[in-house]
Order: sequence, then C-alpha cells, then structure tokens
Amino acid sequence: MIRSEIIKGQRSWVLENKSIRLCLTELGGHMAPVVFMKDSVQPIEPFYISPWAEEGLNLENEPEVLVPLRGDFFCLPFGGDNSWNNESHPPHGEVSGNKWALASEQSENSIVLKMDTTARRGSITKSIGLKEGENNLYINHLVEGFTGSTSLGHHAIFPGGTKKYISTSPIKFGYTNKYEGASYNQGEYYSLASLEKFKSLEKVPTVWKDNDNTDCSVFPARKGFVDILQVYNKSEENFAWSAVTVPEEGYLWFSLKDSEILPSTVLWMENMGRHQAPWNGRNVCIGVEDVCSSFADGLAVSAKNNFLNEKGIKTCHQIKEDSGLSVKYIQGVVRIPEGFDKVKTILKKDDGIEITSVSGKKVFTKVNTEFIHS
Repeated sequence: MIRSEIIKGQRSWVLENKSIRLCLTELGGHMAPVVFMKDSVQPIEPFYISPWAEEGLNLENEPEVLVPLRGDFFCLPFGGDNSWNNESHPPHGEVSGNKWALASEQSENSIVLKMDTTARRGSITKSIGLKEGENNLYINHLVEGFTGSTSLGHHAIFPGGTKKYISTSPIKFGYTNKYEGASYNQGEYYSLASLEKFKSLEKVPTVWKDNDNTDCSVFPARKGFVDILQVYNKSEENFAWSAVTVPEEGYLWFSLKDSEILPSTVLWMENMGRHQAPWNGRNVCIGVEDVCSSFADGLAVSAKNNFLNEKGIKTCHQIKEDSGLSVKYIQGVVRIPEGFDKVKTILKKDDGIEITSVSGKKVFTKVNTEFIHS
C-alpha cells in the first residue's frame, strides 16, 4: 500500500517491498531516499539529498527544482534556458518542480503519478515498478501531447564523501561545457577548459597550464570547483549504460537506457564550487544525467541547429501529437566483491546482466533488460 509522509522536508509517497523502500516527492517527483537491499544486514542508500532540505530556507526566487532537490528525477525540457517559440519553461521543466498527483491506477509493486503541463500543453505519466527478489527500478515516463521539440532526461545525483568511480558504455567522444568570461564573478569556479573535445573520462582538458588534463572518472575531485561535461554514447543493440562504483561501501549503481532516446550523459561535478545561495560553497555531489540535450543549455539551444547536432548528436526529440513518447529507464544496485573497481562493461546475459570491472572482477544480477525496448 502506498502511503504519504514528510521525509527530509518534503511530502513524499512511499512504495516498498521486501527488497526496496522508495520515497518519491510530491513536488517534482524526486526519488530519494531509496533503500536497496533493505532486508539485508547492510542496506544500501545511494542517492543525494540537498544540504538545505530541512533548513527552511526561503527559495521563492530560486528555480523550483532546487526546493526538493534529491535523488533522481525526470526533466522535460532538460536544462536551464527553456525559452522557445513563445514558451517559457522553468529550469528542467515543470515536471521537476511542480506538484504531481497520485493516479487512480496503482498496484502492489508500482506507483503511478500524473501531471498536466501548462507552459506547453501536455500530460506526463510517471510509472515506477519493483519486482520481488530484485533490486531494480523499472521507470517509464509517457509523454502525451507536448507536441514539438524538446530536450529531456534523467537527473540522478549521488553524494560526495566516499570515493566513487564513474563510467559509461563506449563513447564516440566528449566535450567540456562552454562558459564565457570570469565565472567567479557569478559565484562559480570552473577547472575544466571551455568547450574542449576529449576521448576518455580519464583524460579531460583543464584550464591549468602545469596540469592540463584531469581524471573525471573519479569523484570527489578538484575541491573548490564545479564542472560539467558531456559524453556521447555509441549506438548499442541492447542498451547503453552508466555506472557509479563505490568500492569502500561494496556496491555499484547502474542505469540502462535506449541510446536512441537518451543518447548522451552529462556529468555535473559539484565540489564546493558554487557560492551563491543556497549552495553557499558547501555542496558536494555528482550528477550522472542520461539525457537528450546539449549539455544543460536547455531547449533554447538544444532545439536549434548547434555544433553537436551538426556532428550527428541528437540534442532534442520531436514529439508528435498522435504518438507521444515513452522514455524507459532501469536503475539498479549490485553488491561487488573486494577488488572490484571501475565498471568496464555491462552485457546482457541470460535473464540479467553481467558487469565486469577494469580489474577483471565480475558480478551478475537479474534484470529484465527487455523493458527498455518494450
């Protein structure tokens, strides 16, 4: 039975079975805390919750998405500047900061929310399903109406602290985020070079002359800076993926996606580099955001001709009135053995996936990968 509680400052719906306890905020549909393997001796709670969640700050003049900021949430449009064709969408869209409603249709192992958007007329249905005996979340966002161009994506966030290794399925290339002028005048400090191409997360260009590359596959890193980059996945027959490995805590988080729907991944690496309120130079987190977008530029850039779509990278979808769009996504957590480091591959195997580390260690977990294309 789905119940409603105040959790970390936000009215939230709670769905749980033997393995998972999932909390979903009414504002914005942000998913956290989520407890995986809750019936074990050492439950796993991977997601971030903002440091101001229970501080009672006045955020009336801030983007709505910052009020519940936590865990994973869906963005439509994805990004900051969402002015387009006389439309004005808030950063990351109404779906990330407005109130969702609990739909009438529910089942024992799923939750269904709905929202009607007004900046552009449409209806979004958010469905999250659990399966007994699994530590996976099966997520679908059905977009109806909302006809026209849009960026979109998932916005999973993880806390700083314990060292994390970030990896994705094979990429064509990546780019650092573009910024202009002295960013510190706006209270933000960047360490990555502006709009530079790279081939691997392990070697990303910086602004420093004496250390011109840095490893962005490890976090926390570069204390005092906030940096953004984007990698563009190669097409995959079964699924593309992202992963966060936390060896000290003995687990990894993974996501599986259709690379035609979510063709890239944005990394938002926040390590005390933002000094304006409510960040106040104290926030440490990393966003692993599977998207169809030009960085976090928003619809204003993603929907137009830009240097990425000129290179064949899809940065927005064209939603048709008669068909809509279904965005399916799987997230899961797996325990890992000692010596398991950064994820090298995730491959479909039997009724699940086999995950192999750079060190050669392997783990298997049961997951219905067919969900992605169903």
